[in-house]
Amino acid sequence: MKIRKLLRILHRDLGYFIVGMTIIYCLSGIFLNHRHDFNPDYKIFSYNFQTDFQNKTNLTELEVKDILQSFDEHKVVYKKHYLNKKGIVKVFIENGEVAINPGTGEGSMHYLQKRPIIFGMNKLHKATLGTVWKWGSDLMAVILLFVAISGLFLLKGKHGFNRWGWWLTILGFVVPLVFALIFI
Repeated sequence: MKIRKLLRILHRDLGYFIVGMTIIYCLSGIFLNHRHDFNPDYKIFSYNFQTDFQNKTNLTELEVKDILQSFDEHKVVYKKHYLNKKGIVKVFIENGEVAINPGTGEGSMHYLQKRPIIFGMNKLHKATLGTVWKWGSDLMAVILLFVAISGLFLLKGKHGFNRWGWWLTILGFVVPLVFALIFI
């Protein structure tokens, strides 16, 4: 079997194999690139509310839990609370916090909720799922590298690597290097 035919078969089959992972990596890469514009892993929820507990100097654990029960649709899980130096009751909840002014009864709740699909894609992209996934991710990178390099040698003629492709390949290296030199 000729080397070009073998390259074509491997390029095709390995390319099909990694297409799903490549799409996931591309999408999560876009989300992670814009992490300064929005939080790609979590939605942030904020609510202001009014309690019946006004002109109290402090709230007991039972009273705080009663207040949190009104947020039952958000599945608020009480952990702990304390009165800070400014007289505000700070309540720690799972994935967030609640602040209540016991003098006025005004409060606010802020909590995070995972973005179901995007959170998982970003975990895969960052390879934070453990050793097995890290090696799987490395294997995908090696296959992607093979597909990229083998693709250079598949076409012949005026649109092949020797006459036209090497210009674009060099440009593909120069563009990120210029950005790195300018911005790093």
